[in-house]
Amino acid sequence: MLSKARFIMLSVLLGIGTAGCGFHLRGAVDLPERAKAVYLEGIDRGQPFGQEFSELLSFAGGRVTSQRAEATSVVHVIRAVQERRQLSLSKAGKANAFNLLYRIEYEITTPKGEVLMPRQELEISREYFNDQRFPLGQGEQEGLMRAEMEREAAQTLLRRVRYAVKSASASKT
Repeated sequence: MLSKARFIMLSVLLGIGTAGCGFHLRGAVDLPERAKAVYLEGIDRGQPFGQEFSELLSFAGGRVTSQRAEATSVVHVIRAVQERRQLSLSKAGKANAFNLLYRIEYEITTPKGEVLMPRQELEISREYFNDQRFPLGQGEQEGLMRAEMEREAAQTLLRRVRYAVKSASASKT
């Protein structure tokens, strides 16, 4: 068993080691000034993707504005689609493997309309097996997978906003 002094010393060394190696908590993003006030257009902020994007931006020190004029950058979501495709059938002819897709088509601009990142598509997919012997919980499993896909899409889009703004700032200097 560790003594209190050894435990404190080990904790301090561990803290120094992780701080010195450049470790950051997952999701910690340093936002440039032009990405701290984002106007989200084309998708309702009350939808799961909009909420997730707003939360991630808030954790990074930014915010989603309700007015385009207040924004320093604009994310225009042209299309956001969820799809579900059958991958295989059981002996009884029922679908037992599915592919879930979450696809977002977007563009990043300044509030004045200057394109920072031209129209692009982001696609997140997951596959899952639907065991017909255990039907309970299949709907919940799919719902959880869809929520995770939207979370991943929001994280990816935030990183792309950060990149687009940094690239635009670097090209002007």
